[in-house]
Amino acid sequence: MNGPSFFSGDSVKSLVVMLHGRGASGDNMISLAPQMSKELPSTQFLAPHAHMSYGSGYTWFSDSVRDMEERTAFVEITQAAEAVNKFIDAQLARFSIGDGELSLVGFSQGAMLAIYVGLCRAKKCASIICYSGAIPFPHALVPKIRSKPNVCVIHGTDDYVIPIHYFYECVGFLREQGVPTVEYKMQGLDHTINSEGAKIGMKFIKDNFAAS
Repeated sequence: MNGPSFFSGDSVKSLVVMLHGRGASGDNMISLAPQMSKELPSTQFLAPHAHMSYGSGYTWFSDSVRDMEERTAFVEITQAAEAVNKFIDAQLARFSIGDGELSLVGFSQGAMLAIYVGLCRAKKCASIICYSGAIPFPHALVPKIRSKPNVCVIHGTDDYVIPIHYFYECVGFLREQGVPTVEYKMQGLDHTINSEGAKIGMKFIKDNFAAS
């Protein structure tokens, strides 16, 4: 698994792994790094491309995953999570840092995967940022939860790809499971990350790195 990276400091003290949406690539997510790095100067940003091709980009799991039988679809998400976890473990070892210095940032399909990965890792990461995401098959996810990192959920009210009701379901699920969660509903925003959302995510990452 490979993709673009960004770093502007002297030595790596923390790691942000950014997971893109369906049909996109790591290049879409790494574009947030220059702005975020202004407040996170010792942070290595990595945005791997998903392991499956999709049009001119990549995807973490099948386009039709919502229409598949839950068990079959969850297998695909689990396989994607295994690939991401191997990537994360290799990078943590590479920079000699622990999960407490790791933040996961995901958009759309990547946000679903970031939540899955973050909740199912044996050691708690510092934070998860969920942009325009959803909870992937909550009934199947519950028994796999092993840690409860701080989560920030950001979603546009005018999202036409993953409608706003997924935002409410996501926040409700996380709180039911005892996961510390903050929420930001962005009025008039569609399926994208705007500058305000990027700033909110940056501050959340910074605050949780400082607390770890």
